[in-house]
Amino acid sequence: MVLRKRAEKTAGQIIWLGFFINPMIAFAIAWCIRFKSGFFPVLDYQPFDEYLIPIIVVASLWAIVFWARGLNRPDLSISWWRELNRISWSSALAMILPMALAFTYRGYFYSRLVMAIGTVLTTVFCLLYKEAVKAVLRKLVLKKVGAAKKLIVGCGEFAQGIINEMRKNPLASAGIVGMVSIPGERCTADLNYLGDISDMRELLIEKGFDEVILAHPNPDEDTILRIIYECRKEQVQFELVPQFWHLLRGKIVIDPLGELRVIAFADLALKGWQRIVKRIMDAIISMSIIILCLPLFLLVSLAIKLSSRGTVFFLQERIGRNGRKFSMIKFRSMYEDAEKRFKDYADRNEADGPIFKIKKDPRITPVGRFLRRLSIDELPQIFNVFAGQMSLVGPRPPLEREVKLYEQWQLRRIDVTPGMTGLWQVSGRADLPFKKMVELDIHYIEHWSIWLDIKLLCLTIPAVLSGKGAY
Repeated sequence: MVLRKRAEKTAGQIIWLGFFINPMIAFAIAWCIRFKSGFFPVLDYQPFDEYLIPIIVVASLWAIVFWARGLNRPDLSISWWRELNRISWSSALAMILPMALAFTYRGYFYSRLVMAIGTVLTTVFCLLYKEAVKAVLRKLVLKKVGAAKKLIVGCGEFAQGIINEMRKNPLASAGIVGMVSIPGERCTADLNYLGDISDMRELLIEKGFDEVILAHPNPDEDTILRIIYECRKEQVQFELVPQFWHLLRGKIVIDPLGELRVIAFADLALKGWQRIVKRIMDAIISMSIIILCLPLFLLVSLAIKLSSRGTVFFLQERIGRNGRKFSMIKFRSMYEDAEKRFKDYADRNEADGPIFKIKKDPRITPVGRFLRRLSIDELPQIFNVFAGQMSLVGPRPPLEREVKLYEQWQLRRIDVTPGMTGLWQVSGRADLPFKKMVELDIHYIEHWSIWLDIKLLCLTIPAVLSGKGAY
């Protein structure tokens, strides 16, 4: 919970009102573009009066569809990209009935161009409007205006871990007011101490809390029931953080099992149609890149051959999907004996975790340093993509020696086909700590979509040109 209930309700009403007004403005502009702008020939002029009532009806239908699909809810965690997807589908759905009626009704022929332009403009206007409202709400929440007031029950090391996680998101932590302790608990968390659990009833009334979060590793049943009872009386939302909270990633659902309620961990690895669509996209784009980049391949190959002894390409065994090994192709950027000299520099590793990185690695050739700065040395991996061993977007393929050092949760990143670029490559590349890299890879796996792949491919271009984190 980010917003207070009253603030969320008011914001939802403001957004819904915009979803009613924006279609009217959009279709009025669409009429002007069709009949008044001069962009299109007007053989049969239709006055605006004939469109006035239909526009109001369409706007009402639009607002109803958007409300039914929950688009009026001010979810501040949803990106504009996802909002665009949701609004686009809802706009298409909202326009099906008016278009069907317009085409079947013979009494008057409404311009199809007005409908098409109006639908596009409505989608754009509704997106911009909602994002503007959300931007204002975010600023207000960060100033603690309308932010949901949160009370943490628990004050030990476990509670401190939860508080630290919440503080990573300024919106989630904006409403944290303080904490109360459970009997027998040693308080070490750095948060405003408000008393013990016996004071909770008075605190809920006096402070007007919206949310109570139980952050204790082993709360007893009586304590949980007592907190739930007090929260229900004051209509405060109760949330419990389980001891294994760090495992609850991705799609988590509560399933009935007879009279029981169990936590179900959904399998989020790409499968079925998702893998087919991703593979088709990889094959088409990789073939296009191979054809377009042939002259560049020739120039780079010549530069490598003339600058140092050895082969043009460097083949290295990497770990692919589900632990399968394959030979990854790169332009050789190091001297011929670089692998033999690895042990000489192993103690100079500047990266954390199992990966090995040196910013000024003496094994890199002058040409190789230039290639690495612009990631040109990685370009031959496009052949791995075309062969199906890699994907354009995905977690980077690790070395076998790195995988042997992985923690159990980090093995999640080799459940899918590795990629040439990914989420951490556009978020800092090698400058990021290894744990953060893996977290971003897992986030990508859990939130995969075609649009996310396209977005990451677009963001890769400026990330490569900047050269940040490439060495």
